[in-house]
Amino acid sequence: MLAAMDTKHMTAAERIDAALNGRPLDRLPWCPFLAYVWENFPPQIQALGQPQFLRQVGADPLWRGAPGPVQALPVAGVDVRTVQEGDLTVSIVTTPVGTIRSGSRPSPAGRTTFLVEHPLKTEEDLKVQTWIEEHTRLQYDETALRGHLHGAGSEGLSLGMLVPRGKSAWQSLVEYHVGTVELVYALADYPQTVVALWEAMVARNLEAVRMAAQCEALDYWITWEDSGTQNYSPAQYDRFIGAEIGRWCEVLAAHGKRYLQHACGSVRDLVGRMKAHGAYGIESISPPPTGNVTLAEARRIAGRDFAIVGGIEPTCFLNLSLEALDAYVEQVIADGAGGPFVLANSDSCPPGVTMEKFQRVGQIVRRR
Repeated sequence: MLAAMDTKHMTAAERIDAALNGRPLDRLPWCPFLAYVWENFPPQIQALGQPQFLRQVGADPLWRGAPGPVQALPVAGVDVRTVQEGDLTVSIVTTPVGTIRSGSRPSPAGRTTFLVEHPLKTEEDLKVQTWIEEHTRLQYDETALRGHLHGAGSEGLSLGMLVPRGKSAWQSLVEYHVGTVELVYALADYPQTVVALWEAMVARNLEAVRMAAQCEALDYWITWEDSGTQNYSPAQYDRFIGAEIGRWCEVLAAHGKRYLQHACGSVRDLVGRMKAHGAYGIESISPPPTGNVTLAEARRIAGRDFAIVGGIEPTCFLNLSLEALDAYVEQVIADGAGGPFVLANSDSCPPGVTMEKFQRVGQIVRRR
């Protein structure tokens, strides 16, 4: 971690690090999350580039998901091709033990694509994916990370992407491979096959964590875990997700590193579990209506030694007037107090939030 500094002359990196460790501050860090809103800003704002934008709104750069040093190599003997079926983009993965396919459709309004056909639909599909996981090889390469740290990442603090797949094994199965409902049925119908795939994925993730922990350039790590009880029970979280992340945290702690868990949804019943399994803090926590726990409740649950990053709920950020934003942000800050805290808009930012609102929050933290 960064050494303790004179609080009168803190850089953004020193300020964020001190906040995450509960040390004295010159002021509270304001670390916006620009996902979704950045691409919808007017061209003249985008032309500034994110570092200059953050300076102009009085913010401290917190780079979530900076390039990790561990990458997954293409698996020998696997052919991946993409075909178009109307507006459906189909990915076909052919291996020596079988073929799986998935499909996605564009969302013009969101300027993104979304999965409409998961690749693992049958027990045989899960066995194919297990073969892929068992034959996946990882490499350590800091090229992209160094480029980031010498570019935008030269200002502020970077949270490195810990594993190539960007999530725990179970969360990946929920989101990318099987789907929420289908995974529940699969676990009931052929549990041994599901667990075998999960264990193979966990093994690859843990291998990546051991490699990443050797990286001297980063102290903090993150994944796009998206933890939330919308997709699984607290008991399933403990068995499949907390158990895996706990192993990550043990490896990182042995090297003086810390893991922040990205979670922006329903985490009332998970905050305590995250801490118990070893996470140093939660990133992108959101009050209702996006989430289901207030910051004050989360602080009571997690205690004074658990870092909280977030707090400004997306729809409030969008809909409140500039004047109403003042009192709202002051309350968010009060609710996050009592332990390590970094102020941020929770998770992504709705298109339509203006630059003036980002500036307003910057003014609030400076005048306190």
